[in-house]
Amino acid sequence: MGPGQAMESLISSMHCPNHQKTVSRRSVPKLNKCIQVNRDMEEESLIANLSLSPTTGPSGKSEHCPGNTPPSQKDVFSSSQEQPVMPALLPAPPPLPPGCKVPLPPVSTPGINAPSLPSPQPCSNPGCSHPTCACGEQSYTKKTPTLRMKVLHWQKLPSDVVRQSRSIWAVRPSSSKEPVEPDYTSLELLFSVPPMTPAEKTGPKRKKAKEITFIGPKKSLLLSIFLKQFKCSNEEIAAMVQRGDRSKLDAEILRQLLKLLPEDREINSLKSCKEEKSQLANADLFYLHLLEVPSYQLRIECMLICEETKILLECLWPKAQAIRTACETILTSHRLPVFCQLILKVGNFLNYGRHTGDAGGFKISALLKLTETRANQNNITLLHHILEEVEKNHTDLLQLPRDLDFVSKAAGIHIDVMQAEAGANLKKLLEIEKCLFLSTDDLKIQHGKSVQVGNASLDASKDLQKEFATIEKKKEELADYLCEDRKKLSLEDVFNTMKSFREIFLKTLQVVCSCDSLEIG
Repeated sequence: MGPGQAMESLISSMHCPNHQKTVSRRSVPKLNKCIQVNRDMEEESLIANLSLSPTTGPSGKSEHCPGNTPPSQKDVFSSSQEQPVMPALLPAPPPLPPGCKVPLPPVSTPGINAPSLPSPQPCSNPGCSHPTCACGEQSYTKKTPTLRMKVLHWQKLPSDVVRQSRSIWAVRPSSSKEPVEPDYTSLELLFSVPPMTPAEKTGPKRKKAKEITFIGPKKSLLLSIFLKQFKCSNEEIAAMVQRGDRSKLDAEILRQLLKLLPEDREINSLKSCKEEKSQLANADLFYLHLLEVPSYQLRIECMLICEETKILLECLWPKAQAIRTACETILTSHRLPVFCQLILKVGNFLNYGRHTGDAGGFKISALLKLTETRANQNNITLLHHILEEVEKNHTDLLQLPRDLDFVSKAAGIHIDVMQAEAGANLKKLLEIEKCLFLSTDDLKIQHGKSVQVGNASLDASKDLQKEFATIEKKKEELADYLCEDRKKLSLEDVFNTMKSFREIFLKTLQVVCSCDSLEIG
């Protein structure tokens, strides 16, 4: 049997319908030898075909198309049956270009259950004979920007995913249509990163040294916020304290400053500090300037008491004068006793025969009950009837609300609270006066006069105490005038009663006048 016949019998046995049957152990070495001869023949045949019609890429070099599937074994075997040529009789193939690799077709070994490869699908392009595996990609030059562009944020897909057969990214337009290309020039004009102006080099930046502080973090923060409101240096603030200048230091600021004064521990730490002042924090530097002011705490307290006394006296003096005027108005009004005597006669007439009748007088609060007694007719009270009689026979009594005008203004003022505030402030002034007496001469000269003399001083507070004493005497007179107990009489209650009665009087008088005008019409 010649070599050609042996090869044909081997191929026919490999393509036999019963090739899955078990091969005998004795024929395995011979079969392996034949398979090796078959592989050599297929490799030489492919090399010869490649040399006759090479596949040329865009660069002119031979390339292996990634979409070409190697021919099946049946085609190779059929070609070998038509031209059975021994490997020794073939001429030497020409050398392959550098870098070109020829893939070897897979060969299935009989008797081994090798997995079958899926058949390639045809390309979607009718004019293309390659399968759909991106073999029909048109060669194009990738455009690269010449400027630095802005970023389009997306989620990138890998290449092996997008080149699947059913992927939207694997679909290619037909050859009749031109490929869609963007306008790269306009993209560079619109979406390029603007050039940065080079910053002037001012030398290497020095790292800011860590500040040294002897104050707690919370107190240091509060003190820093406190100092920022002045918009001036620490030296100027300390100088204002030393001069006693209250132009920028009102009462609230001085109270905050007293709460933020340095403690003994902080004072000792600052005095024993041997570091440079530039390394200290701003709050610590302020403490150093403040410590240079002699008796700084006493100076701040003097400034605060003078400012508080000024505000307090401006508030209390008008109120005290209003109370004294209200007391004098009730005591000196000639219309109020006449009107009260008229009410007394009416009340005794109504209460005749009862235990409340035959009264010599009544509590001043009874003036508010004149509207509670109603007549047989609707909307007519006892006060309506009395005002009608006053309008006819005693017209001068209609001016009674004018006498009670100052009394209504004093309603709501608490004399006890005023006396407590004024007494506490006077006590502070006396204590500051003692401290100034024991202080240095310059401090006595600077704050001695402001504490003792002036509108916001000890003398003004003493004058307010004298006004309270006058009001107390007027209160006793008013208690006797209204037949009330001196110890139980409350000026606030008297003033509120007079204010309410005045409002009721005016409202009822308006109704009476409107009724008269209707009758005349």
